[in-house]
Amino acid sequence: MLNDALYVYGIIKGETRLEWKGIGIDGKGVYTISENGFSALVHDCEEKPFSSDEPDKIKNWIIIHDKVLNKAMKEFDGVIPFSFNTIVKNTGKTAEYNLKAWLSNDSEILERTWDKVKGKREYGIKVYYDKSVLVQKASAGEEVKKIEESQQGKGEGLKYLLKERTKSKIDETVQNDTNQLKQEFYNAIKSVTEDLKINTPKISISDEKDLLLSMSVLANKQQIKKIKDVLKEKSGKDFIFQMAGPFAPYSFVENDTK
Repeated sequence: MLNDALYVYGIIKGETRLEWKGIGIDGKGVYTISENGFSALVHDCEEKPFSSDEPDKIKNWIIIHDKVLNKAMKEFDGVIPFSFNTIVKNTGKTAEYNLKAWLSNDSEILERTWDKVKGKREYGIKVYYDKSVLVQKASAGEEVKKIEESQQGKGEGLKYLLKERTKSKIDETVQNDTNQLKQEFYNAIKSVTEDLKINTPKISISDEKDLLLSMSVLANKQQIKKIKDVLKEKSGKDFIFQMAGPFAPYSFVENDTK
């Protein structure tokens, strides 16, 4: 008896028949359903999402989901990943019929997306800098010095206003310098790959260093080597970088496969 629905991990190019026993969520066997030149990696499931009151259990499911995609990337040199809990249901027609219809109807989008991700992986990059260096540089600038010199011989009220003006000028200079540095790193990485996205991070890895730039990039082996070389060349006492990956390219297919 067939299950009501199909859990979809991702899509690979080619009508490939395979069965990976016991590697899916809850030990499910993962197999392919093919149509019109593409194959979906699936397992049979019920018509409801995987849910639990235990965060660790959900985390483990997501890890397993990603492991299936990583295996696909290694064996097929790419994958179009689907997010956790993507389920194709029975709608009066079988889940398999609905999945095949989708693979057929969206074949142009899938072709375009596959061309983008084939042979590539997603990496997360964070660049950190020592903000105090920029503050020191700004504090020693000519404009700041002139404002400070103008405080001499002035009354307390005017001195206070000039101090506030000094602080404002330092903040403005630091912000301008920070934006310039961001652009320099961005341009250097963009010269290697056009597939990059700026992220909004929530935490940094060090209290002493400030986050300058966080991005996701889609790159092949040659490109990621060049990116590492660029970052190493720019890194030093005032800059450090952190790279995570490779991952399935979620950030670069989300809009294409909706």
